[in-house]
Amino acid sequence: MSTAAGDAAPRKGGALRRAILGLGVILLIAGAALVAAGPFLFRAGVVDLKTAMAGMGQAALGVFVAAGVAGLAGFFLSIAGKRQRGAIVGLLVLVAAGVGGGALFGQSVMRGEFPPIYDVQTDWSLPVAFTETTLQVRRAENAVQIRDDAIIPEGQGRWSGKTFAAAQTEFYRDLKPLVVNVQPADATVAAANAAKRLGWDVMLSEPPAGLVEAVHHSRWYGLAADISVRVTQD
Repeated sequence: MSTAAGDAAPRKGGALRRAILGLGVILLIAGAALVAAGPFLFRAGVVDLKTAMAGMGQAALGVFVAAGVAGLAGFFLSIAGKRQRGAIVGLLVLVAAGVGGGALFGQSVMRGEFPPIYDVQTDWSLPVAFTETTLQVRRAENAVQIRDDAIIPEGQGRWSGKTFAAAQTEFYRDLKPLVVNVQPADATVAAANAAKRLGWDVMLSEPPAGLVEAVHHSRWYGLAADISVRVTQD
Protein backbone atom coordinates (compact mmCIF):
# COMPACT_ATOMS: atom_id res chain seq x y z
CA MET A 1 0.00 0.00 0.00
CA SER A 2 2.81 2.38 0.79
CA THR A 3 4.36 1.86 -2.67
CA ALA A 4 1.08 2.57 -4.45
CA ALA A 5 0.57 5.72 -2.41
CA GLY A 6 4.10 6.80 -3.17
CA ASP A 7 3.53 6.35 -6.90
CA ALA A 8 0.26 8.29 -6.79
CA ALA A 9 1.86 11.37 -5.24
CA PRO A 10 4.42 11.89 -8.05
CA ARG A 11 1.70 11.35 -10.66
CA LYS A 12 -0.49 14.01 -9.04
CA GLY A 13 2.47 16.37 -8.73
CA GLY A 14 3.40 15.80 -12.37
CA ALA A 15 -0.16 16.44 -13.53
CA LEU A 16 -0.30 19.68 -11.56
CA ARG A 17 3.06 20.79 -12.94
CA ARG A 18 2.04 20.08 -16.53
CA ALA A 19 -1.29 21.83 -16.05
CA ILE A 20 0.39 24.97 -14.69
CA LEU A 21 3.00 25.00 -17.45
CA GLY A 22 0.31 24.43 -20.06
CA LEU A 23 -1.73 27.29 -18.61
CA GLY A 24 1.32 29.55 -18.78
CA VAL A 25 1.86 28.74 -22.45
CA ILE A 26 -1.82 29.31 -23.25
CA LEU A 27 -1.83 32.66 -21.42
CA LEU A 28 1.34 33.69 -23.22
CA ILE A 29 -0.25 32.96 -26.60
CA ALA A 30 -3.45 34.75 -25.53
CA GLY A 31 -1.50 37.86 -24.51
CA ALA A 32 0.29 37.96 -27.85
CA ALA A 33 -3.03 37.48 -29.64
CA LEU A 34 -4.55 40.43 -27.78
CA VAL A 35 -1.63 42.65 -28.76
CA ALA A 36 -1.98 41.67 -32.42
CA ALA A 37 -5.77 41.92 -32.37
CA GLY A 38 -5.79 45.60 -31.33
CA PRO A 39 -4.51 47.05 -34.63
CA PHE A 40 -6.45 44.47 -36.66
CA LEU A 41 -9.79 45.23 -34.99
CA PHE A 42 -9.17 48.99 -35.23
CA ARG A 43 -8.38 48.81 -38.94
CA ALA A 44 -11.50 46.68 -39.41
CA GLY A 45 -13.62 49.31 -37.64
CA VAL A 46 -14.69 46.94 -34.85
CA VAL A 47 -13.21 48.97 -31.97
CA ASP A 48 -12.15 52.58 -31.55
CA LEU A 49 -8.53 53.69 -31.14
CA LYS A 50 -8.70 54.08 -27.36
CA THR A 51 -10.04 50.57 -26.91
CA ALA A 52 -7.54 49.11 -29.36
CA MET A 53 -4.51 50.79 -27.79
CA ALA A 54 -5.27 51.28 -24.11
CA GLY A 55 -8.07 48.82 -23.39
CA MET A 56 -6.69 45.79 -25.18
CA GLY A 57 -3.16 46.72 -24.16
CA GLN A 58 -4.10 46.69 -20.48
CA ALA A 59 -5.90 43.38 -20.94
CA ALA A 60 -2.83 41.90 -22.62
CA LEU A 61 -0.63 43.21 -19.82
CA GLY A 62 -2.78 41.42 -17.23
CA VAL A 63 -2.64 38.21 -19.25
CA PHE A 64 1.15 38.44 -19.53
CA VAL A 65 1.43 38.92 -15.77
CA ALA A 66 -0.71 35.83 -15.21
CA ALA A 67 1.44 33.90 -17.70
CA GLY A 68 4.57 34.98 -15.84
CA VAL A 69 3.12 33.78 -12.52
CA ALA A 70 2.23 30.43 -14.07
CA GLY A 71 5.66 30.13 -15.61
CA LEU A 72 7.35 30.91 -12.31
CA ALA A 73 5.20 28.39 -10.44
CA GLY A 74 5.85 25.74 -13.09
CA PHE A 75 9.57 26.44 -12.90
CA PHE A 76 9.78 25.89 -9.15
CA LEU A 77 7.55 22.81 -9.30
CA SER A 78 9.80 21.37 -12.01
CA ILE A 79 12.93 22.10 -9.96
CA ALA A 80 11.36 20.43 -6.93
CA GLY A 81 10.40 17.41 -9.06
CA LYS A 82 13.80 17.37 -10.77
CA ARG A 83 12.19 17.83 -14.19
CA GLN A 84 14.70 19.72 -16.29
CA ARG A 85 12.48 20.03 -19.35
CA GLY A 86 9.63 21.45 -17.32
CA ALA A 87 11.99 23.94 -15.67
CA ILE A 88 13.17 25.12 -19.09
CA VAL A 89 9.58 25.57 -20.31
CA GLY A 90 8.65 27.49 -17.16
CA LEU A 91 11.70 29.73 -17.50
CA LEU A 92 10.96 30.45 -21.17
CA VAL A 93 7.35 31.32 -20.36
CA LEU A 94 8.50 33.60 -17.55
CA VAL A 95 11.03 35.42 -19.73
CA ALA A 96 8.65 35.80 -22.69
CA ALA A 97 5.87 37.08 -20.44
CA GLY A 98 8.30 39.50 -18.81
CA VAL A 99 9.40 40.88 -22.17
CA GLY A 100 5.83 41.25 -23.46
CA GLY A 101 4.46 42.72 -20.25
CA GLY A 102 7.45 45.01 -19.81
CA ALA A 103 7.08 46.39 -23.32
CA LEU A 104 3.37 47.08 -22.79
CA PHE A 105 4.00 48.72 -19.42
CA GLY A 106 6.75 50.89 -20.89
CA GLN A 107 4.45 52.01 -23.71
CA SER A 108 1.74 52.87 -21.19
CA VAL A 109 4.14 54.98 -19.13
CA MET A 110 5.45 56.66 -22.28
CA ARG A 111 1.93 57.55 -23.46
CA GLY A 112 1.29 59.16 -20.10
CA GLU A 113 4.36 61.36 -20.49
CA PHE A 114 3.55 62.63 -23.99
CA PRO A 115 1.55 65.86 -24.22
CA PRO A 116 -1.95 65.19 -25.65
CA ILE A 117 -1.42 67.30 -28.76
CA TYR A 118 -2.06 66.36 -32.38
CA ASP A 119 -0.34 69.28 -34.09
CA VAL A 120 3.29 70.41 -33.85
CA GLN A 121 5.15 73.20 -35.59
CA THR A 122 8.76 74.16 -36.02
CA ASP A 123 7.78 77.78 -35.30
CA TRP A 124 4.41 78.58 -33.69
CA SER A 125 4.97 82.30 -34.27
CA LEU A 126 4.72 81.56 -38.00
CA PRO A 127 2.55 78.42 -38.32
CA VAL A 128 2.92 76.36 -41.48
CA ALA A 129 -0.38 76.19 -43.35
CA PHE A 130 -1.61 73.43 -45.64
CA THR A 131 -2.79 74.06 -49.17
CA GLU A 132 -6.54 74.31 -49.72
CA THR A 133 -6.56 70.99 -51.58
CA THR A 134 -5.07 69.19 -48.57
CA LEU A 135 -7.49 70.90 -46.21
CA GLN A 136 -10.43 69.74 -48.34
CA VAL A 137 -9.14 66.17 -48.22
CA ARG A 138 -8.75 66.42 -44.44
CA ARG A 139 -12.32 67.65 -44.04
CA ALA A 140 -13.63 64.88 -46.28
CA GLU A 141 -11.86 62.28 -44.11
CA ASN A 142 -13.09 63.88 -40.86
CA ALA A 143 -9.52 64.58 -39.77
CA VAL A 144 -8.82 66.67 -36.68
CA GLN A 145 -9.20 70.35 -37.46
CA ILE A 146 -5.94 72.28 -37.48
CA ARG A 147 -6.06 75.26 -35.11
CA ASP A 148 -3.23 77.69 -34.52
CA ASP A 149 -4.58 78.63 -31.09
CA ALA A 150 -5.46 75.13 -29.84
CA ILE A 151 -5.58 74.68 -26.07
CA ILE A 152 -5.38 71.35 -24.25
CA PRO A 153 -8.70 70.74 -22.44
CA GLU A 154 -9.07 70.04 -18.74
CA GLY A 155 -8.62 66.54 -17.42
CA GLN A 156 -5.20 66.06 -19.05
CA GLY A 157 -3.10 66.28 -15.91
CA ARG A 158 -0.24 68.77 -15.94
CA TRP A 159 -0.95 69.59 -19.57
CA SER A 160 -4.46 70.92 -18.89
CA GLY A 161 -5.01 74.51 -20.02
CA LYS A 162 -1.70 74.80 -21.89
CA THR A 163 -1.55 75.79 -25.52
CA PHE A 164 -0.16 73.33 -28.04
CA ALA A 165 2.77 75.70 -28.51
CA ALA A 166 3.60 75.73 -24.79
CA ALA A 167 3.29 71.95 -24.46
CA GLN A 168 5.46 71.40 -27.50
CA THR A 169 8.12 73.81 -26.25
CA GLU A 170 8.21 71.95 -22.94
CA PHE A 171 8.43 68.45 -24.41
CA TYR A 172 9.90 68.73 -27.93
CA ARG A 173 12.66 71.22 -27.19
CA ASP A 174 14.74 70.41 -30.28
CA LEU A 175 11.96 70.94 -32.83
CA LYS A 176 12.84 74.11 -34.72
CA PRO A 177 13.31 75.40 -38.28
CA LEU A 178 16.30 74.07 -40.21
CA VAL A 179 18.62 76.59 -41.84
CA VAL A 180 20.57 75.36 -44.87
CA ASN A 181 22.99 77.10 -47.20
CA VAL A 182 21.31 76.20 -50.51
CA GLN A 183 18.76 77.74 -52.80
CA PRO A 184 15.10 77.32 -51.70
CA ALA A 185 14.19 75.20 -54.73
CA ASP A 186 17.10 72.82 -54.08
CA ALA A 187 16.19 72.59 -50.40
CA THR A 188 12.60 71.77 -51.37
CA VAL A 189 13.75 68.92 -53.61
CA ALA A 190 15.98 67.62 -50.82
CA ALA A 191 13.08 67.74 -48.35
CA ALA A 192 10.81 65.80 -50.72
CA ASN A 193 13.50 63.17 -51.30
CA ALA A 194 14.09 62.84 -47.55
CA ALA A 195 10.35 62.36 -47.02
CA LYS A 196 10.31 59.54 -49.58
CA ARG A 197 13.27 57.84 -47.88
CA LEU A 198 11.35 58.00 -44.60
CA GLY A 199 8.47 56.15 -46.22
CA TRP A 200 6.12 59.14 -46.36
CA ASP A 201 3.65 59.49 -49.23
CA VAL A 202 4.60 62.77 -50.89
CA MET A 203 1.36 64.32 -52.13
CA LEU A 204 2.76 67.66 -53.27
CA SER A 205 6.23 68.86 -54.25
CA GLU A 206 6.62 72.30 -55.84
CA PRO A 207 10.29 73.41 -55.70
CA PRO A 208 9.71 76.88 -57.20
CA ALA A 209 7.14 77.64 -54.48
CA GLY A 210 9.01 75.84 -51.70
CA LEU A 211 6.07 73.53 -50.95
CA VAL A 212 6.15 69.90 -49.83
CA GLU A 213 3.18 68.04 -48.37
CA ALA A 214 3.15 64.39 -47.36
CA VAL A 215 1.25 61.79 -45.35
CA HIS A 216 2.79 59.26 -43.01
CA HIS A 217 0.86 56.15 -41.95
CA SER A 218 1.87 54.41 -38.73
CA ARG A 219 2.87 50.77 -39.13
CA TRP A 220 0.53 49.10 -36.63
CA TYR A 221 -2.65 51.15 -36.64
CA GLY A 222 -2.35 52.88 -39.99
CA LEU A 223 -2.93 56.29 -38.42
CA ALA A 224 -2.39 59.16 -40.85
CA ALA A 225 -0.19 62.12 -39.98
CA ASP A 226 -0.22 65.07 -42.38
CA ILE A 227 3.12 66.80 -42.84
CA SER A 228 3.73 70.17 -44.43
CA VAL A 229 7.16 71.63 -45.25
CA ARG A 230 7.69 75.23 -46.24
CA VAL A 231 11.01 76.50 -47.60
CA THR A 232 11.56 80.26 -47.61
CA GLN A 233 14.45 82.58 -48.37
CA ASP A 234 16.19 83.93 -45.28
